[in-house]
This record gives sequence, C-alpha cells and structure tokens, in this order.
Amino acid sequence: MTSEHNQRGFLSLDMAIGLLVFSVVVTLAVVWQIRQMDAQDYRIAADQQRTVAEAQAKYLKDNFNVVLANASATVPVQITVPMLINTNYLPAGYSSTNNFGQTIIGLARKPNPNQLEVIVVTTGGQTIPEMGIRAIAENLGGPGGFISTINPNIVQGVRGGWQVALSNYAVAPGPGHTASALFLMDGTLANDYLYRNAVPNHPELNAMNTDLGMGNHNINNAGSITASGNVTANGDLTARNVTASANVNAATANVTGETYTGGWFRTRGDTGWYSEKWGGGIYQNSPDWVQVYNNKNFSTGGQLWGGKITSTGKITAYDRIATNEYISVGGLATEGAACSDRTLIAKSATGLTLSCQSGVWKGSGGKDRWGGSFWTASWASGGCAGSNPYTGSCSCPAGYNASSSFAVAVGGCNPCAAYSCYRPD
Repeated sequence: MTSEHNQRGFLSLDMAIGLLVFSVVVTLAVVWQIRQMDAQDYRIAADQQRTVAEAQAKYLKDNFNVVLANASATVPVQITVPMLINTNYLPAGYSSTNNFGQTIIGLARKPNPNQLEVIVVTTGGQTIPEMGIRAIAENLGGPGGFISTINPNIVQGVRGGWQVALSNYAVAPGPGHTASALFLMDGTLANDYLYRNAVPNHPELNAMNTDLGMGNHNINNAGSITASGNVTANGDLTARNVTASANVNAATANVTGETYTGGWFRTRGDTGWYSEKWGGGIYQNSPDWVQVYNNKNFSTGGQLWGGKITSTGKITAYDRIATNEYISVGGLATEGAACSDRTLIAKSATGLTLSCQSGVWKGSGGKDRWGGSFWTASWASGGCAGSNPYTGSCSCPAGYNASSSFAVAVGGCNPCAAYSCYRPD
C-alpha cells in the first residue's frame, strides 16, 4: 500500500510525456497532410494554367496577323478564357479562374514591327504564399514564372530563367501570382512547331526541319507534289500531278490518262508494250529481234521499210510491193499442176516464174509450156548411124503451138529434141 502511494507521481509523469509525444506526432501528421494538400492545389493550378497557355499559343498561331494589327508596345491585346472557348480552343465550361480564385488571361504586346511578346498571367483572387507560387512555377517548367514579394514589378522565370517588366503589359497583379511566357518573335513561338497557316515573310515556319512520319496515315487532297529526291511508295500512289527532278520508284504505276515522256520509254527486262484489253503488244527478249506478242498481226496503212523482209508463210499485198533490190520467191510449183488461189506466185524447179491461172500453174505471159520431141513424118533410110534420117517436120500436140524461139531443122538426127510447144490462153 505504501509503495503504490509513493509511485503515483511517477505514473502521472509518464502519462504526461506520452501525451506530449502523441501531440507532436499528431501535429507533424497534420502539418504533413496540409502540405500535401497545398502541393496538390499547386499542381492543379499549374495544370490549369498550362492548358490555358497551350490554347493561347494555338490561338496566336492561327490569328497572328489579327492580334499583331491590334497590339502596340504599351497597350497589349487581352486574350481571355471566354474568347478561347468561343473560338473552340478550349472546351465549353472551362473555368477562367484557378482554385485560388485568380483569373487567367493572356496579354500580347508588339515591341517591334511584326513581333509579338506574350505572357499568360493570373490576376485578382487570393494571394498565394511565396513557396506556393514558386512551386506552381516549377510545375509549369521552363515557361513558368511568378511575381515575388521581393520585386512585385517584374515576372521572373523559374530559377531565374527569364524576366519581364509588368509595366510593359500595363498590368500590376501584385505578389502571389503566377505567369507563363509565350514569346513570339517575327511570328515564331519560343518552340519549333510547324505552322498550319502562313506567316508573312516567314516561309520557314511552314517548312519541316526533319523527316515527316505519318504513322501509316494518308495525305489527302494534295495538289502538286514536287520532290527533289525519290518518291517511294509501298502501296498505291494516287495524285493529279507528280513532278520530280529525280526518280519516281513504284512497283506499279496506274495512269488513267495519257503518259508523256521527253525521253525514252525504257524497259529493263524481256518486256515492252502490252495491250491488256486485246492481249497483244511489242517486246524484245533477244538481242536481234523485236517481236509481236502472242503472234498478233501487224498492220499499217502507210509504208513498211526494212533492209530485208522474210516471211515463213504467204505475203499478201493489196497494193504494190516495191524494192530497190530483188524479190526472192521460195515457194516451188510444177508448171501445169493444179492450184487453188489465183493470187499466188511461185517458182518452178528451173527458176521459171509461175502464177496460178485458171486453177493451173502457168508460166509468164499466159503460156503453158510443154517440152518434148514429136515424130510426125515417115522414116527414110540412110543418114544418122543407128537410126533413120528424119525427113519430115516437127509438130506439137493438139491445142499447142510451136515456140518461135526454136528453129526447126529438117534432116539430121533428132532435130526436135530441144523443141518446145506452148498452149495459149
């Protein structure tokens, strides 16, 4: 009983120390939670300001000339969130104030001809602590800035990256506000974006500085495509005009109109021109011969010239055949034999020119020649050894006349051996 009575003071001291430690822990936890909530508020404010700044940049790219015409060096053009909503650069209902009640606006002034200098700044609302505006600027990155209590007349960039005088923009938001820089020099933003619209006197703003990758997407509604290098397509290439000072490489080129070339039309294989509709064409698959594909007929209403014309079949002409040399006829026929085509010309075995006349091969001049010896007179004794002398005259079969080119000898031995007869038409 005495011991418990003596220890009562020590128990009260232990309890007091425990309560003190607990209070410190709770306090630290509350402070940590408040800081976390503040950090979250700063991140949300920075994200909202960044979104407005990006919308301002797009608006200025598309409306650069309009803003430039209305701005001066000391009186800036104001670009508000409602203006960005009305022009579809921000969605409907987007708040123009951050979670500290500060209004976000853009201010664009013209320090020099054809130049814009733009900032996005917050005004009004509650004053954000120094650590808070610095945290927001950090979250905004390189373009981020803040107005400090140390010098409330300037906007200084995060970690001293840049600064501008607020008097240039005719505005004084006071300490505890933030800003973002969107400097446009000669129509060029501080970044290196490709402009969708033309900027006067600055064609470089519409030019790529590196390869353009479309990610397997199409380029639609193009006018002329002019290339100083190759145009390579793994699929179809459809265009109204394609102008190239070098090569255009494609697996297949489908042209719905005519094809013109100021040079040669070249093929690099055993190919040439082919008519897909009719299945014929002209090609070359050997060093010596140009051929007609599928053995189609070759027709011309004009003249056909050549050093030599050879035919393995018939040659048909509806007009003259002219040559500065000779015509070699390789078809052989027998004089007197039957024929069926009155347009044919042939040669006999002895080289006589024959033509098909009235169904019979005949010699030139319309004469059917027939050679042989005919004995029509009586034999007499004496004369040639081993035979009887011929005392009569040579004669031809019925219907044939004697050839005037042969003399008829009377007497001697076999005077008609070389005698020839012909039958006139």
